[in-house]
Amino acid sequence: MDKKAKSILFKTYWSSQGWKREYETDPIDFEYAKSKGLMFEPVSMSMKEVKTELKNILNEISTKKITNGFLSSLSNKRLDWRSAIASYFNAKLILEGKREFYRPEIFEYKNEDLNVLNFERIKWSGVRHSDLLYNYLDLKLFSQENISEPTELDIKTFKGILKCINDSEIGEYPGKLRDRLKEVMKGSKNERHTIMEILGCCEILEPKNYDRPTTGRHDWAFVEYWRGEDKFNKKIVDEYFEQYLK
Repeated sequence: MDKKAKSILFKTYWSSQGWKREYETDPIDFEYAKSKGLMFEPVSMSMKEVKTELKNILNEISTKKITNGFLSSLSNKRLDWRSAIASYFNAKLILEGKREFYRPEIFEYKNEDLNVLNFERIKWSGVRHSDLLYNYLDLKLFSQENISEPTELDIKTFKGILKCINDSEIGEYPGKLRDRLKEVMKGSKNERHTIMEILGCCEILEPKNYDRPTTGRHDWAFVEYWRGEDKFNKKIVDEYFEQYLK
């Protein structure tokens, strides 16, 4: 990833105080970042076009590449690689009619800013995994990457994450698991939060019951109703990661 282009992208949206109030990019800087594949012109697409593009991309990307991207990200900190497994899973379920999408078929994306999506993708592993336009951008860019094989440290870290989940106590809320994950993986609270949401999007952290109280104010999406007794979905873990867990 080109460091200068990444810096241009990040400075468009983010400062030392957090999100900027106005998003501006110098035209020359924009052209440079665009030439490096990190910034884009606004895009307009119908829902049908987005789904068609996603079908083509899903047919091109192997599950092994998705899995390797996720595992490798645990040590190389390519958070954009980590995001792809959630986009892959979400898009696949929606296209197969196994997960509802919140936008109607007649919906059209108009002059959408792909740059903010790519910024979120690189900085946090994405925050809009339930949105098909994000899935499209995420997987399109991921498909162009040369993904490294996971290291022994990556596999050890993932096994540690699974054990941490499996050791969860009955009634344990997502926030407590997020805190405990720091024992097995390096990274900020935000990084641990997002990896849990990614595992939730993939139904690895799958709530067994939705008739549960929540903590009120929170920013969980996929794992809001997960509790300690739910552990992790072994079937999906085996489907994606079995070769590394033997």
